[in-house]
Amino acid sequence: MYIPSRFAYEVLVSEKIGVLCESNNKGDKAIIAKLPTSTIKAIALGAKVDFYVFTTSRKPYYLALCMKIFDNKCSPMHALLAQRWQNSNNILDFSFFDSELDFVLFDETDASVQESKIKIKTNFRNKRVRNVLQNMKFTSSNDYDAVNHFTDSVCADLGFNYDSHPHYPIASFKFSTEIKDIHTVKTIHVNEQSSTHYDVIKDIDGARQERQIYQSLCLMDNSKTAISPLVTIGKKERELTDVLTITQNQQLIAVESKCLQVDKDAVGKSYERTAASIVKHCKKALSQLEGVYKSIKRGERIYDEHDNTLLLEGNNSFYGIVLIDEFRPSNDWEEVINLMQSLSNTHNVCLNIISISEMIYTMKLCTSNTSLFIELLENRQQACIDANTIDIRFTNSSLPTMVE
Repeated sequence: MYIPSRFAYEVLVSEKIGVLCESNNKGDKAIIAKLPTSTIKAIALGAKVDFYVFTTSRKPYYLALCMKIFDNKCSPMHALLAQRWQNSNNILDFSFFDSELDFVLFDETDASVQESKIKIKTNFRNKRVRNVLQNMKFTSSNDYDAVNHFTDSVCADLGFNYDSHPHYPIASFKFSTEIKDIHTVKTIHVNEQSSTHYDVIKDIDGARQERQIYQSLCLMDNSKTAISPLVTIGKKERELTDVLTITQNQQLIAVESKCLQVDKDAVGKSYERTAASIVKHCKKALSQLEGVYKSIKRGERIYDEHDNTLLLEGNNSFYGIVLIDEFRPSNDWEEVINLMQSLSNTHNVCLNIISISEMIYTMKLCTSNTSLFIELLENRQQACIDANTIDIRFTNSSLPTMVE
């Protein structure tokens, strides 16, 4: 498996999603992408993938790579990233076309989870990209504002509801791809609190997502995190919630993880059915979080699988999170937001619905500071209510790291 350079890996870590290229002094060449785990699994199941190259047609000459993955027949995933580099190893040239390259995929936790081979195919129509790559002197995309304008123009060219920026006209090239020899990399995460592992292809998606976010929460400072904590109500022992984080400031973060199972049937489902399914799961999860809060409020004993008490009695503030694999637009989200607001007001708690990539990115913005993370959860809830959408995305102009 191709192992990216430290520079390439840091670029991926700083992004929620994206694709880049790299070569090394041994002659190895690779396409490296960071994608939602559900999309990675769809690729393993044979989802069609197209490759795009975008450039500006006037100075400064920026370069962007994009992969279009048909993980849903009606709403494919676009992994787009304006390119930046330290040296020529990370600049696309014509040698990346019509040859077998390593193809390495990273998930939301920044772990490599799948390797394969990819061939990006040219034809008579798109071979003119050769002249563009050979004759243009490209500029690394280190100017945050300029790159945002460039990206807007690219998104407009892709057909999204964006306005093309007049100072960044686009030249675009589309390529078909062949992907083969797909292998899953067993992922193991270890830190002082715990260790966990998962297999993107073989594992049940819901259980795998729980382990991903559990390990990420274990990295937060001044807190302890448990997966599948238990509670006894009456004579019946049951799982309290999927993941519970307890901070030193008597703050509780309860996570209900909802993830659609990706299989060959899921790839062919209509987008409306897929969106309706995740909306239904979110409604159920909000009710489950209400039950979690009530159990804690009643003073029920919360303990782990080894019968260790996790939560001492006290006045704990409650932060509930419905974790989803990815956001899917739907007209039904307004009903979910209203339920979220109603439960928040009734119990004086903070509730959020967040995709796993957005949640992990938020943790990075907080540099694993639990107090700041709690503050951002409160800000996110208010932003969701004000904007009437759960598709709230935090950004920070210091991410990605700019390289001179």
